[in-house]
Amino acid sequence: MLEDDIYRTSTQYRLWSFTKESLNSIRENTNSLASVRVRDAIRRAQEARPATSTPGGSDEPDSKTNTPAGPESEIECLTPEDELELVQYYCEKTLELGDEYKPPLPTTVRATAIQYLRRFYVTNSPMTYHPKSIMPCALFLATKTDNYYMSLRSFAEKIPNTTAEDIIAPEFLLTQGLRFAFDIRHPFRGLEGGVMELTAIAKGEGAPGPHHPEQTAAKLQEAIQAIPPAEGAAPSASITDRIASAHGKTRQILKTAAQMTDAYFLYTPSQIWLSALLLVDQPLLEFYLDTKLGPAPSGSPPASAPESALAMLFALRAKLTGVLESCSTLLGTYLNTHDPNVPPDPARMKNLKRIGKKLYHCQNPEKFSELSAGRTQRREGSGSTTPALLPTAGGGDVDETEGPAVKKRKLEKEAEEAGNGGNK
Repeated sequence: MLEDDIYRTSTQYRLWSFTKESLNSIRENTNSLASVRVRDAIRRAQEARPATSTPGGSDEPDSKTNTPAGPESEIECLTPEDELELVQYYCEKTLELGDEYKPPLPTTVRATAIQYLRRFYVTNSPMTYHPKSIMPCALFLATKTDNYYMSLRSFAEKIPNTTAEDIIAPEFLLTQGLRFAFDIRHPFRGLEGGVMELTAIAKGEGAPGPHHPEQTAAKLQEAIQAIPPAEGAAPSASITDRIASAHGKTRQILKTAAQMTDAYFLYTPSQIWLSALLLVDQPLLEFYLDTKLGPAPSGSPPASAPESALAMLFALRAKLTGVLESCSTLLGTYLNTHDPNVPPDPARMKNLKRIGKKLYHCQNPEKFSELSAGRTQRREGSGSTTPALLPTAGGGDVDETEGPAVKKRKLEKEAEEAGNGGNK
């Protein structure tokens, strides 16, 4: 079985791979459904308030229930762009939170948590579940799925104003939003394998590519020594130093830009790390692809033998080049606007504050209460999650009507059992 066939059996490919158009469509649908449900929930909360408020009570918004004041028409919900910006901010905070532990959490654990967060908010809106509650839960879940053991108590100690119960309260909700698909195929291993191959070639120990048996270790070593320097880069002291430098820079891109963009949704792990290497050292990447597929095509494939292996490799190399350029553009766009060596962009921070204010007034009060109910259940020793927390099976935002229906059936069943017991 080919590696591509193995990857196609993974949940990452079957459940969490999209085209750019389909991903945007899902996010827009999630935002639209959440906006309708938020307005309905706030309207119900406002209608119930006069019946429950005490005489002389204040008309100010209740921060505990997060129910904003004002008529429904004044409620301004987040846009899909607002939601994506907010989720990206909390993904960045996930990286920072990992540094708070001693020793710092491994890169793969943090990357897994970020992908959990991004996946969850494809079909759930921050207006329904605030990322501030989901983010630490995603990171703690990642420590378990990546076999990096930490006790819940020690994990919670590094998060201010948060208890252990707060962290695990949305855990079942999060796993449902992930569709119980915990396996994340990262590009880090592929990068390490590619660097090992390049290092072996530089040492004269390279093996010929599968489609080029005529290659020898000596010819490959001679070819890698002759690679021109990357554009704008100073010549390295040795080819091994150049490979090591490219390795470190590429890995940094995989830790940042690859996590903060939609790369995992749109491209395979191998395409991601090859695209990152393309940004760092294009001549080195071209050499690596030459050893696998032959030289880059120029012009049209040979018409004399369209079904030949040479024509197939020609077409594959041309297609791969286009994909890598597209992915590298995605990664490069993030790097150009989020330089870790410069202070945060004031305009971006101002925009995030604006989004935060909007979110305060359009947070679903019913879901806020349900998360609190989940904490109460855990304190009482219950191992279940309230039915109202269950998302619909087909994805999309959380179903508001499922909870009451389940509760009604439960009450009817209890009444029936009580009646049968009385007849005994």
